[in-house]
Amino acid sequence: MSNALAIPTALALALTAPPTLAVTLAQSSFDLDADGWTALTLNDASDSWSLLSSGLAVGFTSSDGMPPGAITFHDPDNGWSYFSAPAKFLGNQGAALGGELRFHTRTVNRSGVTGPADEADVVLRGAGLTLAANLLDPAPDAWTPVTVSLSAGAWRVSNTFSGAYASEAQIAAVLADLDALWINAEHFTPVVETIGLDSVLLTSPIPEPGVLAMLLGGLGVLTLRCRRRRGND
Repeated sequence: MSNALAIPTALALALTAPPTLAVTLAQSSFDLDADGWTALTLNDASDSWSLLSSGLAVGFTSSDGMPPGAITFHDPDNGWSYFSAPAKFLGNQGAALGGELRFHTRTVNRSGVTGPADEADVVLRGAGLTLAANLLDPAPDAWTPVTVSLSAGAWRVSNTFSGAYASEAQIAAVLADLDALWINAEHFTPVVETIGLDSVLLTSPIPEPGVLAMLLGGLGVLTLRCRRRRGND
């Protein structure tokens, strides 16, 4: 490839890089074990987030998942159930503002269905606030990818999950002092079921360093070429 073609091509690749590229802040792929995740159950009263139990053990399977390796929780017949994230997802995650929370979920088994569980699908707690996102249709038996935007319009401030939408400032405050991240482990009610979770990823919207380097390098070379051409005119 000639230099004349190489420079525009490098710049074009940088400008057309996939917009989903981002910095990974925390990740659980469950390749070997549960990676510190636990489960909890909440009081199922509609006006309460009070804990019934926490620190519950989750199962691990090496033969199921996206890719293989996932955790499971068998929903008890009381309260609402959630997977609870370990410390590496918590603390100051302010860089995640505008990024995404991604994961895969599925119902492993269930004993009859009467309707979807009336609970938040993802919960963030911090800075004295509780943010809830209600996102999912009842999960099929197949693994379902879920992406939650960490920006205004996706989260509500509420003791349940039907309050006013959270502002960008409120989301930023929670992420900067994140005490808890919970992901739904109960898709149907009032049945006893087993829910699977895999490939949890917390990202920042900042492009990957390689993409920025490619873009800046391409612009730098183009600038130098322009200067040389002007000098030759």
